[in-house]
Amino acid sequence: MPTPLEDKEAIRELFSGYCFRMDAFQFKELGELFTEDGEWIAPYSRARGPAEIAALMARNIPAEPRRKHFIMNSLIQLDGDRATARTSYLVILQAAGAGLVPSVAGTYMDVLVRTPDGWRFHERRLVHDLAATLGLNVPDAQKS
Repeated sequence: MPTPLEDKEAIRELFSGYCFRMDAFQFKELGELFTEDGEWIAPYSRARGPAEIAALMARNIPAEPRRKHFIMNSLIQLDGDRATARTSYLVILQAAGAGLVPSVAGTYMDVLVRTPDGWRFHERRLVHDLAATLGLNVPDAQKS
């Protein structure tokens, strides 16, 4: 059985893997970081299950402007094979003529479960604490 420190490190690796897959447009692989009934919830959209989450990302995340996701300040609470976490995130865009521009800063609110394949997201909720133009391909009715 892993120690609490090993579990927390594995969960941090999950968080980092999510960011790297998002930035590399590896949406199928990103979806695989969720349980079969896992949910991705944002102020502008939501999806359930790896395939639906991957499809949502492929539709919503445009190739331009390029973006980079950063995570920091994780608080992880373990409870056996379940965990909750709160993590700060920042997304930077490469805007034409403007250089690098902070796009959104917020908090991931996660519910995680240990699976035979390691820790996975059961729920990942995005809270936008500070948001500029996100540059996402969401329908006008869902833009705020």
